[in-house]
Amino acid sequence: MARMIERGPDGRAGPPRRDDRYGVVIGTVRLMGMLDRLILSPPARDRDHADEIRRGLHRSAWYYCSCGEPQCTRRYDNIAGCPDGGQRISVRAEIVTKPDAAGRKHYHVQFRLHDKRESMRAVIEKYGPDRSKWPYDPRQKQLRSKTNGNV
Repeated sequence: MARMIERGPDGRAGPPRRDDRYGVVIGTVRLMGMLDRLILSPPARDRDHADEIRRGLHRSAWYYCSCGEPQCTRRYDNIAGCPDGGQRISVRAEIVTKPDAAGRKHYHVQFRLHDKRESMRAVIEKYGPDRSKWPYDPRQKQLRSKTNGNV
């Protein structure tokens, strides 16, 4: 399925459509105190549906802030954080199969939600503050383009 790019009033391509269908799931898990726990979704119809759930969780977590402001994550970065003290969430999700009693495979999404600040603290504690020693640097492209003067 092709992704539709919406055009703004000036005719230029705009940002992708906001997808926070699973924001309620993220909010519920956060309120129940189940962060950093492995959670298994109900069975999906098929593998494509399970992949849609997995991608939906990632997209919803991208936009999620507990303050409730819809544009909070776009206005304020994750380093300074939410000015209202909202909690930002990241997710790690994968598709798993579980056979039933008859031997048929059922697809589930197994996921774990994390507080972004705590995740960053854990990375710094484990690998140190030097980003070049991290296994993955989410800001690497930004830093490289700023040093080249392409910003």
